[in-house]
Amino acid sequence: MGETAPTTLPRNWYSSTDIFALERDHIFCKHWWMIAREDQLTQPGDYVATTLAQWPLVVTRDQQGDLRGFHNVCRHRAGPLVRDGIGRCKQFVCRYHGWRYDSTGNLLKTPGLKAKEEIDYAMFSLFPVRVSCWNQVVFVCLDESAPDLFDWLGDIVSIATRFPANTSMSYQGEVEKCGNLNWKAYGDNSCEGYHVGMVHKVLGGSLNRETIEIKPYENGEFIGFDVSYESTGGDHTRDGKGFWIYKFPGLLLHFSEFSFNAESVFPLAHNQVKLIRWFWVDAAQAAVRNIDPVSMREASEHVMDEDMEICGLVQRNLDAGIYQFGHLSPRKEVGTIYFQQLVRRALQDHL
Repeated sequence: MGETAPTTLPRNWYSSTDIFALERDHIFCKHWWMIAREDQLTQPGDYVATTLAQWPLVVTRDQQGDLRGFHNVCRHRAGPLVRDGIGRCKQFVCRYHGWRYDSTGNLLKTPGLKAKEEIDYAMFSLFPVRVSCWNQVVFVCLDESAPDLFDWLGDIVSIATRFPANTSMSYQGEVEKCGNLNWKAYGDNSCEGYHVGMVHKVLGGSLNRETIEIKPYENGEFIGFDVSYESTGGDHTRDGKGFWIYKFPGLLLHFSEFSFNAESVFPLAHNQVKLIRWFWVDAAQAAVRNIDPVSMREASEHVMDEDMEICGLVQRNLDAGIYQFGHLSPRKEVGTIYFQQLVRRALQDHL
């Protein structure tokens, strides 16, 4: 008799606020998160502010030209420094009571409190966040003891060298999606190709599935999809190699011979997620292949919509309570098995 197929994560792990709190402490804060593009932070004072797993964060280019990251939290009474989004400011001024900080996070002014006599400015700098860059994107990490970014990326760094660098490509814009689902429902889905034929009819028809290799990589903790594209209807302009990656816990990368896109999966709450995907295309290569970058981006967005729809329906059914657990296919869901192993590994000592 064969070995029993591995079981899925328990149903309540997708709907429990207690599990989400454990994930914040033992997964989210210990990993790097893609938060901005470098071209959004070119001038001193440029900033990008967003929310990651309920932590408000801001990344800025300081007046000396270095990147800095902070919690978007004033040291006075936890007011916001800036609104979520992009902008430019020489100094951070709290929107609540006007406390002022320079671009390196040092406290400069405290209306209503006298410096030295009533408060030690040196003790109340902004809470720092680690910042690092790779492949024209900016990452943050909340844990000082976590590996540096390149060690965290692991084998992804060498895989990227097989494809054109996005420094030679033109930026094509971004897509943002929000959904009422747990981040793991989206991760489970993104780590396997089992659903492609059922959910993504157009995408499934453009792939030579006999040449897709899906396997986990321990050095970097990601699932890699080694892909060959094969166009339908005799039009082979898009034929070629590609490599898709789901990097635990929430980074998706898609490399091809003429394009690159990167997606961040932001857990907002136990039942909410936000996706941001950025697109780059080599215009010359696209023209040679008779590919319209706009249509290509629209097709990618359509795939995201299909994924979000099916994952939202899965979340609805998980929340209903009749389903408690299932079994995963060692042949069709090797990526999802590995993804769920990483979740269990991170939480096993804290349940």
